[in-house]
Amino acid sequence: MAIEISREEEQRGTGKVMMWGAIISAVLFVGLIAVFVLGPI
Repeated sequence: MAIEISREEEQRGTGKVMMWGAIISAVLFVGLIAVFVLGPI
């Protein structure tokens, strides 16, 4: 059964998920760049 939440709460949750997604993507991107740049030492 779905929980009824207000639209503001729903948008806040969506914003949080998108923020964490962007942070994780940025960390992975920087990590991959570091591996390719610093890899063959």
